[in-house]
Amino acid sequence: MHLRYITCSDPREFNDIHDVVKLAQLSPRVEIAVQAHPSKMSPGMPRNEWFRELLQYVIRDKYNINLAVHVNREWCEKICRKGQIPQELKEFFGLRTENNKPLIKRWQLNVPSYTVPDINYRALKRMFNKNSQNEFIVQYNAHTKDVATTLYAMNVRFSVLYDASGGRGISPELWNAPLWTFVSQGYSGGLSPENVESNLDKISKVAVYPFARYDKNNNIVRSVEMRKDIWVDAEGKLKTDDKFDILRAQQYVLNVEHWLTKQKQK
Repeated sequence: MHLRYITCSDPREFNDIHDVVKLAQLSPRVEIAVQAHPSKMSPGMPRNEWFRELLQYVIRDKYNINLAVHVNREWCEKICRKGQIPQELKEFFGLRTENNKPLIKRWQLNVPSYTVPDINYRALKRMFNKNSQNEFIVQYNAHTKDVATTLYAMNVRFSVLYDASGGRGISPELWNAPLWTFVSQGYSGGLSPENVESNLDKISKVAVYPFARYDKNNNIVRSVEMRKDIWVDAEGKLKTDDKFDILRAQQYVLNVEHWLTKQKQK
């Protein structure tokens, strides 16, 4: 059994950077995703300074952790309309590790509904292709499903986050199977430390590919195995009093790892 990432979304400037790094080190699958939009993360603002400090700490002490930026509002709008990284984010986008890999591996576009009619798909495709070392993620929900479908039809390289709740923080009774065979897919929507294991049970039943093997009598045994390009993303239910709660995030990660261990033992 395998998951690419256990994404912990929206740590902010009131979280201690040392605690965030410790969270990221709980498992090689943990991904720390920071929300970026100009009203909170423009140069000189507290979140911008906090994120700089976090990145400097990671670079200085050579921590190998998974980092993502989820781009929102006007900055996401610029990317979608022009296929350009906003000037305010270029410094972060250009950071590299000692091995010349992107320090921030994944960039998620949280496309505003009002931007959808004006998306420049050709420009997006050029940008995604030009920056092939980065992984770009597009949400799939009620107002962005046509965006993801169009990109897929154009053979654009991207990943998709299946947003089951549309920001309402509600997990569905049934999760959808991966949309496309060769597109990496994440799942979000109401995931919490308390329910992530039961939801992984449900996801593992649909996020699979079939295969056949032979038993000792040379009979074909048909089975399924979970795809290796799946991840889970929690945000709202990792918070206490609307603030990212490190302890809840730690428990979420540990519960996912516990679920993975149980699957290996079956």
